Order: sequence, then C-alpha cells, then structure tokens
Amino acid sequence: MINFLLSWIILPLVIPPYRIYSLRELFEVLVWQGMGAVGWPLALVGGFANLLLQGKLTGLASLLFIVIYPIMLLLLILVLSSKRPKRWTLIILHMLITFSFAAVWYPVLNGYDFMGE
Repeated sequence: MINFLLSWIILPLVIPPYRIYSLRELFEVLVWQGMGAVGWPLALVGGFANLLLQGKLTGLASLLFIVIYPIMLLLLILVLSSKRPKRWTLIILHMLITFSFAAVWYPVLNGYDFMGE
C-alpha cells in the first residue's frame, strides 16, 4: 500500500514540472512499466548484440534501467517463496519498484524524444 501511495500519487507530484498528472499520463506510465517488466529479456539480448556488433554498450543509465526488472523479479520470487521473507529483500524490492516508477514518470511528465542519440 505504501509503495502504491509513493509510486502513483506522491512521486509524480515531486518530479518537475510539479503538476497534477492526467489519467492518460498515468496509463502511459503503467504501459511503459508493463513493457519493461515483460520486455527486459529482449532488451538484454539487444544490448548484448549491440556489444558484439558495434563493440560498445548503450548508456549506463539505460543498462541499469533494463537490469532493474530481472532483479525485481528475482526479489519478488524470493519474497513470495519464503514463509518469512527477510527484511532486506522487501526493502530492496520496494526501493527498486519506486526507482523504476521514478525513471518512467520523469520522461512521461517532461516529454521524451525517441529520435535522440
């Protein structure tokens, strides 16, 4: 419940331009989060192919954003499979969820350019 409150209500209000978001923007954030949660294997394969073919990685921020989803999935499995989950797994899981929402809210609220670099 706290993560819902933080990621969907408070977080968009503290990211510049400090305004109330629309229902369309909320839906857009949820779609991007869903694509990240489902599409991370393809993104990792694409990053590895880019490394092999061009000899360089994409930006560090992009790589960290892609890697966050498998880590969240692993932590979720650890939390759900354990009868008494450890506090550190819960804390890290909630921090990563909040960070992933912040990383998606910022470009949605400020506009993003798909034609950049």
